[in-house]
Amino acid sequence: MNVQPDPVADPTSVPSSAPPTAGASQPQPDGAASASAPGAAGAASDDAPEDVETLQRELAELSQKADEYLRLAQRSQADFVNYRRRVEEERVQQAQNASLSYILRLLPIVDDFERALANAAPEDLESNWGKGLLLVERNLRALLASDDVQRLPAEGALFDPREHEAVGSQPTAEVPEGHVVHVIRPGYRKGDRVIRPAQVIVASPPAG
Repeated sequence: MNVQPDPVADPTSVPSSAPPTAGASQPQPDGAASASAPGAAGAASDDAPEDVETLQRELAELSQKADEYLRLAQRSQADFVNYRRRVEEERVQQAQNASLSYILRLLPIVDDFERALANAAPEDLESNWGKGLLLVERNLRALLASDDVQRLPAEGALFDPREHEAVGSQPTAEVPEGHVVHVIRPGYRKGDRVIRPAQVIVASPPAG
């Protein structure tokens, strides 16, 4: 007779279903998982418009500040350009004033040389000192010409108050009325600017 082993007494047999342990995770029902997902998505979608509006507001503020800084930089640059131009104009004006002051002090010396040469006898001008005076007078004229200083035409010219200073009149029929009869002191211009008017005698109608 064959003896069959008792299944209950077999220690190697494992029960088909064991009770769950305390630390094991329990599977969630499909309904619970699907219910929690829409809630999280809804919360994220509610926060998204607020974040976009905040970013847009911050971007607008940054853009406004950038425009203000740009206008400030442009205004500062324009002020600096105007400052440099004003400084350069003042420097040029100061140089011109200094040159003009020097020329005005030099003109009376030229006048003295001209009077000395005009009153010198011909034989005196042929002497060594006479030739020296002519050389100095010639160099002074060259110096004035190098600075664009030219003598004003006056002898026989129509009287022009912008270039001539009348110091007297002389009745004459040889020169038309209102024209310069004689130059007392020559006048000069520097470029287009009259720096010293010529002192002249103006012709008037002859008596009778």
